[in-house]
Amino acid sequence: MAKSDQDVGLTEAKFVPPTTNDAPVSSKALEAVNGSGTAEKLRYPWYIIFILGNEFCERFSYYGMKTVLTIYFLDVLLWSPNTTTLVYHSFTVLAYFTPVFGAMLADGFLGKFNTIFLLSIVYVGGLVLLTLAAVPPLNLQVVAGTVCGLLLIALGTGGIKPVVPAYGGDQFRPGQEKQRGQFFSVFYFCINAGGLISTFVTPILRSDVSCFGNEGCYPLAFGLPAGLLAVSVLAFLLGRPFYRNLPSKENIIAKVFGCTFGALYRKIRKTGPADAKHWLDNADPKKYSATFVTDVKQLVPVLAMFLPLPMFWALFDQQGSRWTLQATRMDGRVTDSYYWKPDQVQIFNPVLILALIPVFEGIVFPTLDRFNIPFKELARMVTGMILAGVAFVISGIVQMQLDGTLPAPVVVQTAELRVYNTAPCSLGVAMQNVYANRTEMTEADRQSLNFAVNSYDEIVYLGDNFSVPNHWRYIKFTVSPNGTCGSITRPTDIFVNVTEAKVHSLVLGQGIGGLTQRHLILDEKVKPKEGKTQARFVLPFSFNTSSGGGEITLINRDVAVGKKGHVYTAMLDRSNTLFNFGSPISNSTKDMDQGKYEVYYPDENSPSGKRRVGGLLELPNGGVYTVLLKESDSEKGYWIRYDIVSASSLSVFWQLPQYFVITVGEVLFSVSGLSFAYSQAPVSMKSVLQAGWLLTVAFGNVIVLIISGAELVSDQATEFFLFAGLIGAFAVLFAVMCHYYVYVDNTPKAEDEKEKSDSDTDSAL
Repeated sequence: MAKSDQDVGLTEAKFVPPTTNDAPVSSKALEAVNGSGTAEKLRYPWYIIFILGNEFCERFSYYGMKTVLTIYFLDVLLWSPNTTTLVYHSFTVLAYFTPVFGAMLADGFLGKFNTIFLLSIVYVGGLVLLTLAAVPPLNLQVVAGTVCGLLLIALGTGGIKPVVPAYGGDQFRPGQEKQRGQFFSVFYFCINAGGLISTFVTPILRSDVSCFGNEGCYPLAFGLPAGLLAVSVLAFLLGRPFYRNLPSKENIIAKVFGCTFGALYRKIRKTGPADAKHWLDNADPKKYSATFVTDVKQLVPVLAMFLPLPMFWALFDQQGSRWTLQATRMDGRVTDSYYWKPDQVQIFNPVLILALIPVFEGIVFPTLDRFNIPFKELARMVTGMILAGVAFVISGIVQMQLDGTLPAPVVVQTAELRVYNTAPCSLGVAMQNVYANRTEMTEADRQSLNFAVNSYDEIVYLGDNFSVPNHWRYIKFTVSPNGTCGSITRPTDIFVNVTEAKVHSLVLGQGIGGLTQRHLILDEKVKPKEGKTQARFVLPFSFNTSSGGGEITLINRDVAVGKKGHVYTAMLDRSNTLFNFGSPISNSTKDMDQGKYEVYYPDENSPSGKRRVGGLLELPNGGVYTVLLKESDSEKGYWIRYDIVSASSLSVFWQLPQYFVITVGEVLFSVSGLSFAYSQAPVSMKSVLQAGWLLTVAFGNVIVLIISGAELVSDQATEFFLFAGLIGAFAVLFAVMCHYYVYVDNTPKAEDEKEKSDSDTDSAL
């Protein structure tokens, strides 16, 4: 599956090569591995359903939690994109280092059942801790709870990852090879189903369900996986009386480590045999047989071929971090009533993998074979690495286009000034900087601007032409009516403290005693989180209510009644401002879903207490808007919308090409990788191979930590191109290694097959 989760299954006779990306094993591959002999009629282990259910729930829990993790770091923990990326990949590193220890624990100490059960308890504990940390009323240390929860989750999911499929394989007896093959097909279907469903569901829970007074419910997005996993552990426990538990014989991973390090030590100390032709010949013959040492010798070249492979996973696993961050700034609209969430975009990969595997297995590879076009495993892997680089080139191009739609930030020592006129006439504005005591500056330091702003119009001065040299500056605005303007009859001085790197809005209006004003500040000129809309409503007049203020109601008819996003209200309170001559202009800021809204003003003369005004107020997603409300439907309508930050214009579906290309690369790279490894290494070494393969994923995420943490480049597009260049170089290196690699024939003899099969099933990997 699209997840880089190399879940593994073993048969008693032969290894069932898994797709290293959680994809189902093809029937053709199973037939090739297990043969087509007629199996003895043995009773099917019906209790295998407990193990399958456990795997479905565990994958749902893991991917459901991990899918929303990036957005959670940004929204709740308020981490920067770089910090989010570093923590996300640190968690992934740990989750792929711990399988080695889980396998050693199962083989050498606790056995498979106890390892699965105990580490599942740890796993559930981590999810519960993560859930509780996200519950606001508990007032827990959110960061500490989150980090500790993730540590426990990584230990649990990594520890049981290699053990569960091996334990499932143990339930079948010799003669049930066909049934075992069917089990692994269903096993990988459960992996796909759990990951696919959770990738779609948990983003909905964290955004569309409200809880504890907040829009969105991260406790539910984490709590559902925790509850489901707890139920699966209980179900797994119910099957204990029926399980077939095979005794562990030896820990092959630890034995290989002991052999290699012992041989190196004896070679360095020169205590090995004098006639040793290979450094491994220095291994202690009392501990390691000649056959075992020969197998390790054959293993080493295969593991050496793994060295360039982490670079593929460095790119692949950024789907959940950098690519999700990219999606947060894109337009997720599918229809006016449905919005594709940034973290839901990750579902592209599992959907594509399920579609592409049958195409490659049933059409592409057979067609190449039919025309005698060589495309062996190593060639497929090189092609997969190149395609991953192409995918990152595409993502870099998309990022460049996206950067062109993003607002330019207001830099230090500058400010952005927006002046709005809600008075019924044109106003002339003369502005100049003054000292803090509001006295005029000397001529050498003085800066001034003069302009006119029409009724219900906007004048904008960007940071490039509005400097703030000393972190802040006082500005004196002298506002005069241009002609007759109701109660505004004379010039009025307004003093405003303008701070750097912010957007300052000065709203001018007409009050009972003359000019009125309101100074509004937008801290950062950035897009709203998750592609939402942010609207600031400004009320420069009195509603038909006793206080003059009240709630405006906005209704999106494209969203069903009762659903999130159907209705919003914004309180515009004038109860205090009526007696404050300096600021009778009311305002309210709302974070909303995009849509076309009906607008209702409060009206005490209306039977419903409100009346609809104007047409539809359109608020596209990803934008920040100032909406000036009007008392009557004049030439410009009941409101005017001004864009502070433009709406997102680049559709999130422009990410589809990069997802498609990297998914094709995954099909070629990951499936072929283990197929090559298991064909070249001795049967006794397959658990070591799987450990090595999982470690390539871990080290791939370490590469991301190093490059992202070092901040070698200043913008995201360049970072994407950097990764593309790196994997291109690694693909060339791997191609050279492939050219010089000498294939070996590891086809086991029939009489050796049965002897080795018993020891194979004892390995948790």
